[in-house]
Amino acid sequence: MQTIGERLEEARKRKGISIREAAETTKIRGDYLQKFEANSFAIDLPPLYIRGFVRSYARFLELDPERFVSDVDAALAREGKPQRRETREALGRVEFGAEARASDAGEPAATGGRPAPDQAVLLKFGLLGGGALLIVVIIILLINVLFKSSSAKSAQQVAQPPAATVQADPVQTLTLTAIEPTRVKVVQDLDGAVLLNNVALARGEAKTIKKQGKLLITVEAGKNLRMEVNGRSYPVPLDGYGRFALD
Repeated sequence: MQTIGERLEEARKRKGISIREAAETTKIRGDYLQKFEANSFAIDLPPLYIRGFVRSYARFLELDPERFVSDVDAALAREGKPQRRETREALGRVEFGAEARASDAGEPAATGGRPAPDQAVLLKFGLLGGGALLIVVIIILLINVLFKSSSAKSAQQVAQPPAATVQADPVQTLTLTAIEPTRVKVVQDLDGAVLLNNVALARGEAKTIKKQGKLLITVEAGKNLRMEVNGRSYPVPLDGYGRFALD
């Protein structure tokens, strides 16, 4: 009759995998698996762990796990180890195998033979990953809010038509020359500035002033006055006394 170890080794080789591959898949140390296949259960572990590892290994090899656990219990009894594990409080909660007999209901539920320290590490990495994901989500939300705010401001700026640019009239040179004596008053319409205040011009006398925009000119005798803007002659629109506008 084949021993426990011989049946485990034969099933592993039938699957075509090595001890190392089996250890990586089951998360059970390779030296433990070698001892099991050598039919040696002299491992410095409580019987609870030994039974759990054997159950997980048998299930991985597609064997009857409960039959192997029973055989291991018998082997442990022959070696002088108690069949039932010590108090759970002394060892902490360790889970092996997904199924358990009703008669062995006190054993922990299955996790595929993963030791408790491995579960703590996985839990730690899970919490760290969840926290990192939460931070990324918050950053994305903030970027979306800032982008929408910037887009709204840009849309408002585009919607508002640019303010009309008021171009100032160019500064021009006005020359007033008296053909005969006369009096002249010149007021700049843009700001009400008085450029000439009822100035008497003698025959042949000329006054040159800078103008911007329209001028209001009052003349005593229009026929006695000659006007030039930037060297270009402009007629006086009246002969006698009166006021006229010059753009």
